Amino acid sequence: MRVLVTGVSGFSGSTVARRLASSGHDVVATYRRETDFLAPLRDFARLNLVRTDLIDAGNLVGPFDAIVHTAATSPSPGVDVAMLVRDNIDASFALIEAARRWGTRRVIFFSSLSYYGRIAQDVVDEATPVRDPDTYGASKRIVEQRLAELGGTFSTLALRLPGIVGPGAHRNWLSGVASRLRAGETIRAFHLDRPYNNAAHIEDVAALVQGVLARESWRGFDAAVLGAAGSLTVREIVERLALALDVSAKIEQISPTNTSFTLSSAHAIARYGYQPMEIGALIDRYGREIVG
Repeated sequence: MRVLVTGVSGFSGSTVARRLASSGHDVVATYRRETDFLAPLRDFARLNLVRTDLIDAGNLVGPFDAIVHTAATSPSPGVDVAMLVRDNIDASFALIEAARRWGTRRVIFFSSLSYYGRIAQDVVDEATPVRDPDTYGASKRIVEQRLAELGGTFSTLALRLPGIVGPGAHRNWLSGVASRLRAGETIRAFHLDRPYNNAAHIEDVAALVQGVLARESWRGFDAAVLGAAGSLTVREIVERLALALDVSAKIEQISPTNTSFTLSSAHAIARYGYQPMEIGALIDRYGREIVG
C-alpha cells in the first residue's frame, strides 16, 4: 500500500512513518521544517521524505491508497489564531482536496481531546458533548466535520488523542511533569486523588494505525477516543514517574481549573483492535525511555 504520512518532523508522525515503512508499506513522509525526529528516517527503506507545506499538497505526486494526517500546529507562545486556522484547517482542506483527486480511499486523522472543549463528565467517550472548544480544538472539529461530509468518498477514522508519550514526547502534561521532576521542581497539580488515564504511548497508537490499514476498508466516517488502560490517581502517577526517573517527588495540591475525567477506549478496542498499555506500565516505560 502506498501511504502518505504528514508531519513526520514531529514526534508522532515520525514514529508512525517508521512503523508503516517497516511493515512493508511504501511511505511518502512530508515535513515542513528540520527537526531531530527526521534523522532516523533518512535512508530508511521504503520511506521517501518530502519537504513541503501542506497548503501545496496538490503538488505531491500521488496517488496514495491511504493518508495518515498527523501534521498540526499546537497552541504555544507566538502561535496566533491565524496560524492555527492556516496550518490546521486550510492546510488540511488542501490535503483533503488533493486526496479526492488522487482517489484515496482511507484517511486516519490525528485529532485531539481538545475537540470536546470544556469536559463536564466523569468518563469521556465518542458521545461526549462538545462545549466551547478553544481555537485549536475547533480546528480539529472543523476538519473532522469536513471528513464526515465526505464519508462517501473516504473511509476516515479520527483518533481523538490525549497526551502522547514516548522518546522525545513534549508539550503535554506528563512530559512536563517529567521535566519538572528531573529539575527538582515541585509538581503543582489538582485533583491529586482522582483517577487518571489521560495518556497513550506512541507505540500503541502507531500499532493501531498499522492494524487499521491492514483491515478490510471500513465505510464512512468514524471517531475513536484513545487512552491508557486502567487508571491511577494523579498523585500515584507523579510518584510512579518519579520512581521510574529515580528522583524524589515534591507534590503540592492547587485549586482546580477544570474537571477531572478518565477516557474510555472501549470503541477503539472493540472495533479497531486497539491494545492500550495499562497506565502504570506506560508510566514505567516512559520513565525508562527518558532516562535512556
